[in-house]
Amino acid sequence: MLINREQQRVIDEVEQNILLLASAGTGKTNTLAYRVAHLIEGGYAKAENILCMTFTNKAANEMKDRIQSLVGSPAKAVEISTFHSFCFFVLQQEGKRNETLYTDVTIFDEEDCKELSEPYRPGKLREMSFANIIGMVKEYRSLYGFYSDDLVGDYKRTIDRLQKEQRPAIEQQFSSFGNVLYSELHDFLNHGHEWIAAYDENLASVHGLDFTDLICGVHRLFQDPVVRERWSSRYSYISVDEMQDTGVLEYKVLEMLWEGNHVLLCGDYFQTIYEWRGSDPFRLLKQFDADFKPLKIIFYENYRSNWTLFTMAFKTLQNMFPDLVGSIYTELPRANSERKGKPVLIKGCKNSYLEGRYIYEAICALPKDANIGVLVRDNKKAQRLSDSFERLNNEKAEDERRHFMIIDEFKFFRRQEIKDVMAYFKLLMNPNDSVSAKRIIKRYVAGIGDARIAAIESPETRQVGLKLTDFMDMPIFEAEPYAKLVSGLENHEVVVYDVESTGTDTSQDRIIQIAAIRIDENGQVLETFERFINPGVPVGQSEEVHGFSDAYLKEHGEEPAIVLQAFKEFSKNAIIVGHNVNYDVTIFTNELARHNLGNPEFKAIYDTLDIYRRFYPNLPNHKLGFLASEFPINHEPTHNAMDDILATSQLLIYAVKENIVPTTTGRMVAINKYKAAFTNIASQMATLRRKAYTELPTQLLAYIMNQMGVLEYYKSHGEVAKVEHIRDLYRIMEKLDAAYEGPAGLARLNQILQMAALTAGEPAQQVRNEDRIPIITIHQAKGSEFDHVFLAGLNEGTFPSPFAIAEGREDEEKRLFYVAITRPKQELTITFEQTNIRGRAVQPSSLLNYMPRDPELVERRY
Repeated sequence: MLINREQQRVIDEVEQNILLLASAGTGKTNTLAYRVAHLIEGGYAKAENILCMTFTNKAANEMKDRIQSLVGSPAKAVEISTFHSFCFFVLQQEGKRNETLYTDVTIFDEEDCKELSEPYRPGKLREMSFANIIGMVKEYRSLYGFYSDDLVGDYKRTIDRLQKEQRPAIEQQFSSFGNVLYSELHDFLNHGHEWIAAYDENLASVHGLDFTDLICGVHRLFQDPVVRERWSSRYSYISVDEMQDTGVLEYKVLEMLWEGNHVLLCGDYFQTIYEWRGSDPFRLLKQFDADFKPLKIIFYENYRSNWTLFTMAFKTLQNMFPDLVGSIYTELPRANSERKGKPVLIKGCKNSYLEGRYIYEAICALPKDANIGVLVRDNKKAQRLSDSFERLNNEKAEDERRHFMIIDEFKFFRRQEIKDVMAYFKLLMNPNDSVSAKRIIKRYVAGIGDARIAAIESPETRQVGLKLTDFMDMPIFEAEPYAKLVSGLENHEVVVYDVESTGTDTSQDRIIQIAAIRIDENGQVLETFERFINPGVPVGQSEEVHGFSDAYLKEHGEEPAIVLQAFKEFSKNAIIVGHNVNYDVTIFTNELARHNLGNPEFKAIYDTLDIYRRFYPNLPNHKLGFLASEFPINHEPTHNAMDDILATSQLLIYAVKENIVPTTTGRMVAINKYKAAFTNIASQMATLRRKAYTELPTQLLAYIMNQMGVLEYYKSHGEVAKVEHIRDLYRIMEKLDAAYEGPAGLARLNQILQMAALTAGEPAQQVRNEDRIPIITIHQAKGSEFDHVFLAGLNEGTFPSPFAIAEGREDEEKRLFYVAITRPKQELTITFEQTNIRGRAVQPSSLLNYMPRDPELVERRY
């Protein structure tokens, strides 16, 4: 790659913060990759101390590939991720310390979240609007800093303040065809705080987080100076791409990482197309400029498009935003290529049918291997074009047809059949995921209807400590769920334990203390185990949490294998109990594996966090410290492992005596009433769980399809196309599995689930029929490029969107148009209809008026 002057400045600058303004096609990704290579090879930073944020997973993968091609294996240590992926990583890492966040937490996309929020949605309010208002309240709770243990109160304060300061924004979500739904709005203003808190509790009960929780959760964690310092000191060089699409709360989270580090923000004012999601680039970049005094660098040279396309796009931009363009660019941008291409063609077609035919025939005139994209403003237009192309294909011989792929709002991982199959995997990783359990039951399990599910999820059943997911697991068929715990206390088999470690990554960090007590039925301590380990690695910042220094562990710590083996013997055939115990079990299991000591030999595992969430779902929170103050126990947890387990043991005894034993009969009645219907699926899930520890994800998928009745279901329902999509999933999993380098077993599967959740909002991966031509919205096309672009549906009333105009977002529609016309490298064709479906005349988009009148740049045929 030839490096120009501005790019070289970005690569070489290692001291100052940088504000980089880089428009489409200016070589930004390559430049950032070369900069990272320069930082590593020049010794300015270790790879693990470099953080690169991108807007999409596609961009993250491109960045990884380019850096790896430059520096090889060290690139793997560079943290390259989307903002949501980074937040999820932080929450997972901090799960042990944040006691109310389960360490097996999973991400629920908006489709899954509908299930959990639907009971509270006002009748006439659209699902999307309700999701938006929930997200808005959650974000503003964080922005207002309303963090207390009273979740309902926090949300009430937030909504009351929003009502005063953001009333128009709230009313916008309660609008239907231009009219405000005042009855629904009134209900929300009076009860919305209760609804959102109940929705949050539903999420917590299934060990889930929504996308807003990822940001809000990290923002809250970073309020703690110790946590914030732990993460900001982890990195020395941070770059954030597509900064113009960052929301205010996202910016505040990032800002807390920047102090003392070298920061590069990269963006383009004119590609801001997510203001409706809360991005505010002018304000945020101005704030960055004031706070960090960055070096401003502008990329002027365009490498993507030929001279004609580049000149057309820039002149259009000048016409749309003359003052802003003049204030940003101190010199005129230029095309690197002097090669001229065809003028942009704007073609008026008599009607929608002829528009589709014109585009189809123009595509057929291009070589079959041409790189083509069909761009539209909305999915409705995409669907109409797809239908037209399908009809036109039927007029041609098979070898002359062109195949298209519509990339709709739901994308690959949001297809019903993909979500249904992925539900099996999600339930494997998170046995509390009732949303996935219901998906499986409703689609593939005969004899369990909505009435039975509702009965199991009723308050009466929940009051005896049962959940739907309990019936998807074999233990409930073998004994009453708490029988082993109660008898274990009587037989003195219960061991309450906790570990302290060098960090919160269960696969990488090391245990430094194991503390455990064996107790009787009254909570009396019968036997104590407390040993320290010299981990052989520095404890780092974890010392601030547990208080044990490297020097202390060197003096008092033993060899890891000796202590681990000793605790394995101490806990053999024990009933293990802990608060958020999954972390402690997982890291202990991984440590045993690291030292070739086999697996733990526990008889059963119980979590006091889960117990108290079941029996006391409406508490403000379920942290160990809060529970210790709320219930009549006489021991205070301190984050020392021994102190924490003494408090946990007393909470356990209280719950057993007050909740578990008194509800035993009611629990058995409910189990006997419902369990027969679940026998087969529970047995299948047990087999799947066993396989998950040894088999590849693709093998698990084959078992689900062939042995658990999924393939037979789709064949019997005549839905063979859905089977093809599941085969696509198999191919994706195959590719991911080949690239995966972590530990085998469930960790491998978890990586795939994270990818599915975090890419659910991105365009589908083309895993078969790679020659299919995408029909894609402009929002989805951002970051993509094609040799030939057909931009369809440029009619007034369609593009610009009438909703955007009504909401005063006309400038955003202009920027969206600019994004569209900067996607092609060789040729651009723009089409519109002249009459609508009723035969009435319709106007071309007013956006076309901003395009230059020079016939060398734009040809108009209408």
